Amino acid sequence: MKLLAIDDNQDNLLTLSALLKTFLPEAQLITSQSAQDGIRRAAMEAPDAILLDIQMPGMDGFEATRRLKAAASTQHIPVILVTAHRSDSTCRVMGLECGADAFLSKPFDEAELVAQIKAMVRIKRSEDALRHERDSLEALVQRRTSQLLQANVELQQNLERLAQNEARYSRAVRGTSDGLWDWDLVSNDYYYSPRWKELLGFADDELENRPETFFDRLHPDERAEVQESLCAHFLGHTPFDQEIRLRTRGGEYLRVRCRGQAEWDGAGEPVRMSGAITDMTERQLMEEQLRQAQKMEAIGQLAGGVAHDFNNVLTVIAGYANILKMDLGTESPQHELADQISAAAERAAQLTRGLLAFSRKQAMNQQRCDLGEIVHRVEQFLGRVIGEDIQLKTETLPEPLPVQVDLAQMEQVLINLAANARDAMPGGGVFTIATGVRDGEGHGYGDPAGRCAVIIVADSGEGMDDETSRRIFEPFFTTKEVGKGTGLGMAIVYGIVQQHKGNIRVSSKPGEGTVFTIELPLAEGSAALESVLNPQSLPQTGTETILVAEDDPNVRSLVDMVLTRHGYQVILAEDGEEVVHRFAAQQDGIELVLMDIIMPRKNGIEAYAEIKKIRPKTKVIFTSGYTADFIQSRGMQEGVELIMKPVQPVELLRKVREVLER
Repeated sequence: MKLLAIDDNQDNLLTLSALLKTFLPEAQLITSQSAQDGIRRAAMEAPDAILLDIQMPGMDGFEATRRLKAAASTQHIPVILVTAHRSDSTCRVMGLECGADAFLSKPFDEAELVAQIKAMVRIKRSEDALRHERDSLEALVQRRTSQLLQANVELQQNLERLAQNEARYSRAVRGTSDGLWDWDLVSNDYYYSPRWKELLGFADDELENRPETFFDRLHPDERAEVQESLCAHFLGHTPFDQEIRLRTRGGEYLRVRCRGQAEWDGAGEPVRMSGAITDMTERQLMEEQLRQAQKMEAIGQLAGGVAHDFNNVLTVIAGYANILKMDLGTESPQHELADQISAAAERAAQLTRGLLAFSRKQAMNQQRCDLGEIVHRVEQFLGRVIGEDIQLKTETLPEPLPVQVDLAQMEQVLINLAANARDAMPGGGVFTIATGVRDGEGHGYGDPAGRCAVIIVADSGEGMDDETSRRIFEPFFTTKEVGKGTGLGMAIVYGIVQQHKGNIRVSSKPGEGTVFTIELPLAEGSAALESVLNPQSLPQTGTETILVAEDDPNVRSLVDMVLTRHGYQVILAEDGEEVVHRFAAQQDGIELVLMDIIMPRKNGIEAYAEIKKIRPKTKVIFTSGYTADFIQSRGMQEGVELIMKPVQPVELLRKVREVLER
C-alpha cells in the first residue's frame, strides 16, 4: 500500500508517519511539503491514496484536489482532505465540489485514520480492477473478427480470471465492515451484500434484493431529502454522500453514512449506481466523548480565570473569621456566627477546587492516609448534610487502606454524593458508605497485583433509569427542577476522582436505589500514615523576623495581623522588586521569606532566584491562588514549599513554624 501525504508542516508529516508505522505498518508513505510538488509526485508515484492538507501557502488543498481530479493520470486516486475543523460543513461542501473522496480531522484519531485509508484504498483497487477488466474485454472484441479462435481461448482465460476476481471481490465484501449495494437503474435490479443486511440485524436470505428494501426502511423524515440528493447526483450536480437512518430488525433506527457513485451511458443517462453504508455508532460515541471533554475543559477554563481573585477574597474572609473565633472563645454568642462565616468560606473554596478539577488545573495537597479514617472524619458532619430522617451507616475495613489523596477534595466527593442521595430520598431512607479492596488484573494502578482501594456509596432512594445513569456525570445535567440544582455536583465528583487517577461507576434502577463505586490506587511503599482524625493544636508562637511579599493589600494586612499576633516580627513588601530590596537591606535579621508567586514588577520565582544569590540557604514559603498549570508555566519547581490560597491562619502558622524549625 503506497500513500502520499501533502502538508506544508513538517511536524504534521512526522506525526502522520509515526501513526502509520504503529497502526498501518504495511503502508509506504511518500511526503511532499507543497501542493505543486505533491501533484507532480502523485503523477510519478501513482499512490493508492492521497492525504491532502487544506491550508497551505501558494495553492490550497481545494485547488490541488481540482487539478488532481482533472488529470487523467491522477483522477482515480482517492483524495482525503485533512482539516482542523471536524464540524465545518462549508469546508466539507467545498471539498466535495472539488472532487474530494473523504475527510479527516486534526489531530488524527488513529482508528478513523486507518479506517478511512483502508476504505479509500479498497474502493480505488476495486475501481482499478473493473476498469482493467473493461479494457481487456474491449480489446478482445476488436480482435474477434481476425482471431476468432485465439479470441475464444483468450475469452475463456479472461472468464477464468474474472471468476477469480469475483471470488476475491466476494471475500472482500464479506470481510469489510461496510455494507455494499449495487443498483441497476435500467432493469431496477438491486443487490445488497450480506454485511449490508447484517448491519440491520438480518441474515442474507431474510431481506429481498429489491429497491423497496432500502426505501421502505429509510426513516420517513429523510425520504424526500434522499430522493432529492439522488436526482441531483443523477444529473451530475453533486456527489451522493449522506448520513441517514435505516430501520433495523428490532424496529430501532441505525444511523449510517450512505454514499454511492452512478454510471452514465453515452447519452448522459444514469444506468447504474453502486455504493456502501457505514455504521456511524462508534463515531457518534467518539464525538459525544469529545463534546463531554470540551464541556469540562470550558468549565475548568472559566474557573481558572477567576480562581486567583476569588481565592484571595476567600483567604481574607476565612482568615478574619478564624481570628474572630479565636478571640471570642466558644462561650461567646458571636462565636457561632464567626464559625458559620468560616464554614461558608470553606465551602466556597471547595467549590472552586472542584471546578478546577474538571481540567486538572487544581494543585493537589496530597497526603498519605487511611481511607477508613477519611470516611470516619466525614461521618462527623454528614448528619447535617443528609438530615435526621435518613439513617447513616458506615462500614470500614479493620485494617488500614493507604491512599495518597487530597483530603479536602475527597471530603467534597463524599459530601456531594451524600447531598445527591439526600435528594433521591425525600421520604427518608438509608445512606451507606463502605470501604474495601478490589483484586483483579489490568487496573493500571501501582499495586503489582492490580489491587485498588474501593469506596462504595449507596442509598435506598428513587434510583435512576439507564439514560440518566449514562449522563449523571455530565456538567450541567440535572434531573432537578429549575433553581434547585446546578448540575455540577456529580461532575465535580467525576473530575476529582479522575484527578486522583481513580475510576467511578454508577449502578441504579428506578425504585431500587443507587450505588456509586469509587476505585483509588493504593499508595505504594511502607511510609507511616498521617492521622486525619486527631484535632491539631494551635502552633506555638515565635519571635523570628519574617519578610512578607503580597500584592493584594487585604491579604497582606491579614497575614501581617496573623503573624504579629503570634509574636513574629514582620517586614512587608508589595511586589517582587521591593521584596528583593528589603531582603538585601536587612538580610541578616530575616529568618524566613513568605511571598506570593505571581506579583507585579517581578514574580516570586524570579525574586527568590535573586535572594538566593544574596544568601543561598534562605528559607522560603510561596503562596498562590492561581491554577496549577499557570504556576508551573512561571517556572515553579517540585520540592519547594507552597501554600495554596485560600489558607486558614492556623495552617499558615503551622507551616511557618514547621519551616523555621528545620
